Amino acid sequence: MMISIRARIATAVLSACAAVPAGAQTGAAADRPLFVDISAGIGAAPSALTAGTTFTIFGEAGSAATEVAPGLSGLADFRVGYHVHPRIAIAAALSGSQSNVAAATTASVPNPIRFNSPTIVSLEAPESKRRELGVHLQASYALPLTAAVMLTIAGGPSVVHLQQGMPGVTISGSTPTIVSLNESGNGFGGNVGADLSTFVSERYGFGVFVRYVAAKVDLPSASGVTVGGVQAGAGLRLRF
Repeated sequence: MMISIRARIATAVLSACAAVPAGAQTGAAADRPLFVDISAGIGAAPSALTAGTTFTIFGEAGSAATEVAPGLSGLADFRVGYHVHPRIAIAAALSGSQSNVAAATTASVPNPIRFNSPTIVSLEAPESKRRELGVHLQASYALPLTAAVMLTIAGGPSVVHLQQGMPGVTISGSTPTIVSLNESGNGFGGNVGADLSTFVSERYGFGVFVRYVAAKVDLPSASGVTVGGVQAGAGLRLRF
């Protein structure tokens, strides 16, 4: 008996959801086609990379290899778009993120007395910053889930500017020292994502988003550096 009652309740709920007019949200999009999304969130930690540098000391060439490991980043995201159709829109998003970069360096240092007898040492690498600024163009399609909840799927090309502290070697007296050098570059790729939003009035609402950005940047000391990755956040959803 209890199972039968639960089955009837579930059927009624599903029937009610199916009966919700999809035009409730799409009608609002037609009346107020301009939208602005303001969000804050996090960006996933990118893959670590290894950078190599060389130096000369005691009349010999030495080398250093540094593993650079960026962490999770804080993310700010701003998106503006326009509905060309109640369910179809074009948009552009601007995202900015910053994270701390940990680095560990192993160096082969020439011996001041014996030729071709280097010493392998660990050198302290200063902490540095990694900053990404991305522009993401999107075409989106809206799927009303209920009269108050909208799921939007979007994707398109991306341009990402990367600025990252990379290790360099300086010679202080007879000791090599690792310093952080800012390097930058631009990468082109693509993005795909989804946004789930609900509105408390005709103009104001809130939502959550997740986006994946795939792009690579060539830096002076490292090529094919992965940028973007998984980004997620939440914030205000505005219609005008």
